[in-house]
Amino acid sequence: MRYRCVLAGAALVVSFPPLKAASQTIDYYEQAYLPASHNWAFARAYPAVDRLFNAFDYGHSILYETLWKKPSASRETLDVREYDFITGKLLVNPPKVPLDESAIGPGWTRVAPELLAMFEWAHMLHRQIYDVIADERLSDSKKDAMVREVVAYYKSRPALALSSHPKDMALMEGQPYSLAFRQRFPRFNGLIWSYHWLQMTVYDALLATDDRQGRASNVRAVTDRFSGMINADPRSLPSMMPMTPAIAPLFTARFTEAAIIFDNLHSLHDVVSDIFANPKVARRDKRRMLLAAAAKYRDATSNVTSVDEWKKMSLDMGLTEMGGAPPLPAQKQKTVPGS
Repeated sequence: MRYRCVLAGAALVVSFPPLKAASQTIDYYEQAYLPASHNWAFARAYPAVDRLFNAFDYGHSILYETLWKKPSASRETLDVREYDFITGKLLVNPPKVPLDESAIGPGWTRVAPELLAMFEWAHMLHRQIYDVIADERLSDSKKDAMVREVVAYYKSRPALALSSHPKDMALMEGQPYSLAFRQRFPRFNGLIWSYHWLQMTVYDALLATDDRQGRASNVRAVTDRFSGMINADPRSLPSMMPMTPAIAPLFTARFTEAAIIFDNLHSLHDVVSDIFANPKVARRDKRRMLLAAAAKYRDATSNVTSVDEWKKMSLDMGLTEMGGAPPLPAQKQKTVPGS
């Protein structure tokens, strides 16, 4: 993803052959960060974690590319060779700049360039919210206002923006193609879920305390837990998709709309994996089914559940199975009434 090389608000039109020219120009173009003083604050404060996030895009893209090019790929392809490369090399020395997913996965990104644009736009929202929360110059009220602003900026592109209405699990797990990826490649699936665990628990690590050193201690703690997940027994990996209300309750309570968007993003990632992995989905039908699923994750009506049900579902699925609660050694002191 190319975040940092274009002026904010500038657009670069890219060629998406399946789309009409007018739609290409209006909906699908690269757009940079919302201009703000907090931009790049997270990368400056937590460069090691920022580099990890740069590496995460490789995992999603290589699995889609592998299954598009080799639909009958063996378990060893992803669960052994790619897993060992990612955990033993890529995440040990992650890149200093975001990776170009179209270079990693030229095949799948040509099949569904609209999905690539959706993922990149949502990943940019991730980055901007990290920046807001990590900026030590901003008061809590200012951070709240800035998160609302960057979420509104994200939602200003309805052709790319995921819904801020929670989706029920049937959209991810109740389709004819569902569960195929985790059944074929359980270890790599757990790796992807560990990414999602770290992405969300970092938010709570930053929110749990107002102390700069405490934030750094919390971020180290969740990063160490992540390293333990991916380098230990495969059973230490999440066995259920981490959901934000369970693993990042502070973030969910404070920025509920953003939490819903990110759960929808992670759910859509799983759906795309299943469509590519399921041999019952004919090659000629994959693009159509990918775009149909993406449309449902963007709209405000398909498979929508209430916020309360989304929170309940998250807790009912099992915190331990999702990777567990984030370790937060530094937390705000609670004021005791009358003290």
